[in-house]
Amino acid sequence: MSIARKLARWRDAGLIDEATSARIQAFEDAERTPVALYALGVLGASAVALGLVSIVAANWAVIPGRVKLGVDVLLGIALAAATYLVVRRGNSWWSEVLITLFYGFTLASIGLVGQVYHLDAPAYQGLLVWSAATLPLILLGRSRQLAALLVAGVGTTHALALPAFFEYLEHRHVSDATGTNLAATLLFASPLLYVVLARVPWLVRNRPEFTRTITTLAWVAVLLGGFALQFLWYHDTDHGDTLGWSLATTGVIAIALIAALPRLYPDVPTRARHGLAAILGLAWLTLVAGAGFERPSANVVGAILQVVWLALFAWTAIQLGHVRVFNLLTALIALRVLGIYFEVFGTLLSTGVGLITGGLLTLLIGWLWRRKTGDLAERLKPAPAGGEHVA
Repeated sequence: MSIARKLARWRDAGLIDEATSARIQAFEDAERTPVALYALGVLGASAVALGLVSIVAANWAVIPGRVKLGVDVLLGIALAAATYLVVRRGNSWWSEVLITLFYGFTLASIGLVGQVYHLDAPAYQGLLVWSAATLPLILLGRSRQLAALLVAGVGTTHALALPAFFEYLEHRHVSDATGTNLAATLLFASPLLYVVLARVPWLVRNRPEFTRTITTLAWVAVLLGGFALQFLWYHDTDHGDTLGWSLATTGVIAIALIAALPRLYPDVPTRARHGLAAILGLAWLTLVAGAGFERPSANVVGAILQVVWLALFAWTAIQLGHVRVFNLLTALIALRVLGIYFEVFGTLLSTGVGLITGGLLTLLIGWLWRRKTGDLAERLKPAPAGGEHVA
């Protein structure tokens, strides 16, 4: 619902007067950024950048390498000059567009150099150079779309670098146990790294949209990673698959991040921070229980823990006031509950007992969902003008 419609409803209900409504509208108009406009600008610039990458990747057999590199340098100088002038003049929309173009152009240039000189370096090395070289450039931007593009680029680099690192360890004849423990530690810590990086003080002060976007995407990565972690219970674990020192290392990481939550999120309600702490604790306990000792597969345990995992995120979301996120997660919980009945009670489906039970549980979740969101809506209502605030 738009802010104008909300204000109209509050005025009709006698919650605010015309003067208050006008002040709220003016404040929101001043704070509002043209999200659609910025999204279209970054999307269009991204398409052009991808086009440049595609052209560079093509086989330019008829064009000499020196000509290719010369044209590339001239285009780079022109883009750099245009970006510098636009950023200095404070034209935000064109700044986002040119930064996005320059970001993609830099990757295309690295690909062109590799093509001209027939370099066979792994892809992750080029991406590492690209990510490091363009970080100051992309931090000139301010939109959430550009922040998402930064996360996509750095995340892709991260994802490609990890397998290369594991392959390097294998070539160095590192033992399987050490490699497995190191892999578990790095995979556990990877999404948490972005949670911390998103709260770098400079970003919080100067790039709030970057902070919000990176924080959101980092916790989405934690949500997906923790959900996937529960699939450990779907496989038998023998002595060769169990983890050792990585359990202590990941425990230290989880405890350190839990202790840092008040500093990372000083303005977040205490109960929401408790929810985040519970999420981190459950992730570590799942790693311990799922891969810390020999055990047979236990699909039911994994499925139930996935529901608990989603429920923790849903509870934390509602403590933060994110009703839409809570609604989405509750719907996912209902779908996962139905999935459990298909997995566990497959033999009962012919008689309908499994579907009936699953349906009843889904209705129960729906009822709790409606009741909880109603309570949240009551808490979020503005206090009556002149009335006392009730905690």
